[in-house]
Amino acid sequence: MALGWVILEQEHYALTPLGREAVNQRLSELSDLGVSFRQFLQPQTVSKVTLGFHLGLSILKLTAGMLSGSVGLLNDAADTFLDGFSSLLVYLALRFDQERLVNIVLVVFMVGTGLFTFYQAIQRFFVPVVPEVDGFTFMATILSGVICLLLWVYQLWVGLRSGRLALISQSVDSRNHVIVAAGVMVGLIAALLKFSLLDTLVGLTVAILILRSAFELTIEVIRSLGEEGVDLSRYEFGLAKSYETFRQTQLRDWMLYLVKEQGVRTRTELVARARQALDFNTIPALRAWGITQQQPQNDEIIEHCIAELLTRGWLSGEDCLHITPAGRRHIGQWT
Repeated sequence: MALGWVILEQEHYALTPLGREAVNQRLSELSDLGVSFRQFLQPQTVSKVTLGFHLGLSILKLTAGMLSGSVGLLNDAADTFLDGFSSLLVYLALRFDQERLVNIVLVVFMVGTGLFTFYQAIQRFFVPVVPEVDGFTFMATILSGVICLLLWVYQLWVGLRSGRLALISQSVDSRNHVIVAAGVMVGLIAALLKFSLLDTLVGLTVAILILRSAFELTIEVIRSLGEEGVDLSRYEFGLAKSYETFRQTQLRDWMLYLVKEQGVRTRTELVARARQALDFNTIPALRAWGITQQQPQNDEIIEHCIAELLTRGWLSGEDCLHITPAGRRHIGQWT
């Protein structure tokens, strides 16, 4: 009120013209940020960001690997350089709608990289090299792990949102690099302890990991080429699945509460109340950011919750709903 944005009228607060102007200005700023945020989540933007980071990381890893002689780091540098080239292909594929062809190329690259690194690791068994470890090598490895972790989350999130298998493939590779970075760290520490064989074993593990990922992605690419749909849900974050389960549980119990405490008696009314609760368009700040929930997806979640309430025996009826004694006991646990 001191700013002159709000006034009190008959025990109710209301915005003044100055307040409305301030609110509209904030919403405009949020809208501009939302445009930038949505652009950042575009598949082509992901491929550009990935390309830049991969080229930078490959130079960093190659320099550190040559200085230290770490086979694990050298193999990882070669793989990262090829990842940079694959990022360029992904960008071109998304721009010119040639994603299927690029998916095949990505898998071929991954197989080739895995075979090359496997050969290099086996060769080190017969011609051992003791890595020279210094602070720069450790820094390069840690930085690589952190950046690849962020890329993995970024690529996978956008890939799942857009349904792009090419981005999913890159996210799998980024996840591999996180594991590789951890393995290289173990190998470098082993080198300090004069146990250089462990670094060779790490290089061998990297190769096997890459080949395994290539095999799994080959199956997905073959499915995408045919009429069989590709199930991308298997690549979802475990935390995201847990959150979705928690969210549906809370919605289910809230819907049961509406029937018991707020007198909602019909299925139509219950669905309408749940739709209203899940409609982000009613929140100006989220609407300005462009964060909305698709109605078909909301309806699917709502129907799933109602079906679960009926299956568990907490609600009875079809069009006219009634809470059962079991449902009252369940509500009684948290009300």
